[in-house]
Amino acid sequence: MWQYDWPAWDNRIKSFTGKWALERWFLMYLHEQSNIDALALEIKTRLAAEGRAAQVRVQSIWVDGTPQAEFSPKGHSPRNKQPQCELADLLLCVRWESPNGGLQREQAMLIQAKVANKYNKLPGGKSTQKERLLFEDCNRHKAITLYPGVNRENPIGSYQLGSSAASKDYGLHDCASFLLMAKAPWPVSATSIGPLQVGWPLDKKKTEIKPPDSFLEAVISMVCGPAPELGREVKTGASAKSCVWTKMVNDLRGKYETVRMSGYNGQARVTTSAGVVSAAHFVHSLFYQSQNYRDFALGMQNHSSISPFFLHWFNETRWELLKQKYTSSSSKYPIAFIDLYFFLEDYWYFSLWRDEPTDPPPLDSDFDFDKGPHIPTLIITMRNDEQYEHPYE
Repeated sequence: MWQYDWPAWDNRIKSFTGKWALERWFLMYLHEQSNIDALALEIKTRLAAEGRAAQVRVQSIWVDGTPQAEFSPKGHSPRNKQPQCELADLLLCVRWESPNGGLQREQAMLIQAKVANKYNKLPGGKSTQKERLLFEDCNRHKAITLYPGVNRENPIGSYQLGSSAASKDYGLHDCASFLLMAKAPWPVSATSIGPLQVGWPLDKKKTEIKPPDSFLEAVISMVCGPAPELGREVKTGASAKSCVWTKMVNDLRGKYETVRMSGYNGQARVTTSAGVVSAAHFVHSLFYQSQNYRDFALGMQNHSSISPFFLHWFNETRWELLKQKYTSSSSKYPIAFIDLYFFLEDYWYFSLWRDEPTDPPPLDSDFDFDKGPHIPTLIITMRNDEQYEHPYE
């Protein structure tokens, strides 16, 4: 997806040269309308390529600020003041809904973003050291207290997470990750690697992160994987009342207000992906994701909004020809060729979300209505057209 690849990101770098708070400006990129729309379409396309029918909606909640965490690292003496640092830059939530809109499952992950010079190496600095201490070494059996600002006042709440599912007593590996955002093109040896990379350090004494995934692939793995490896489940129903992680997530989200920020080019508080996109955009995305014509045709046939006649026109011979053009010359040629059909046959639209998205997003009963939102958030919702089955059952 070009929005998360180098041409678009290179333009981002150039447009923000000399900006203050570069990390915040880079993060805002993930929350802009065009990129929210593109992410929703990409997810819809990936699901279609797997023969899975679902409506998709992406919602962004932009907050100019991040909560602070007060915590006890491994070996910390009660006589000493607890360290404090930024909790995270982004809360990523993935929700699965039933055909009638009932919430069935949710997964959430905290993301700490860093502007980096290398795709697989965390930058240095005191703030990064403290953030790593929180992510890698916080004592899960002692309270993590969150505050809305740097002053330790008006706490959002205190949370004792307890051991992880993997019986880990320290760190947030089960519910957090790092995001490296390229400050400039990576070294020549890594030019094929995208500008946004998600990963975890090899160990506590090294800055290298494990072979990372692109941000897009990390999101897709949370969405499409049968048992997501990234993030932690946010409980629903009665079990939510006793889950400390669920309370933390819901407290951070709080209530949403439809306002427009005075800074950051007037970025809106709430941005919701479009309900419909050009059918041509869907075909572009499916074309690039499909490994063979059979998968492409199956993805097309799963969606009645695309005329069956299209596959007679865009047959396997043409598909193979365009794949060769794409790999040997320019990606613009297949796009122009596909667009020609839709130009001649009227400009059809493809549905991502059949109901009008609500704005602000729907709230859950467990949310703290008196506070928040306290952290920038991306919420990805899949409304299944077939009954959902829990991946662990």
